[in-house]
Amino acid sequence: MSEKICPICNKALKLRESGYPMGSAFLKADRVHVDIYECPVCHKIELFAAETDMVTCPKCGSLHSPKEACAVCALNAALDEANK
Repeated sequence: MSEKICPICNKALKLRESGYPMGSAFLKADRVHVDIYECPVCHKIELFAAETDMVTCPKCGSLHSPKEACAVCALNAALDEANK
């Protein structure tokens, strides 16, 4: 992982969250995972494409962080339950 530098004060950014899911689980093509960095001095937030290893759901094939359950499968299960 390369060091990330704050564009405002040129200090090294600190990783706050890795592999954070953004976008809709309904629209798998629009769902991305980002690493969230924060400057310890000015508190500017910067987003970068996730550098963490992602896992592929064996059921639906979507990518997600190993820290989360498959959101696509969870939503599908909830919708299936609601439609009973």
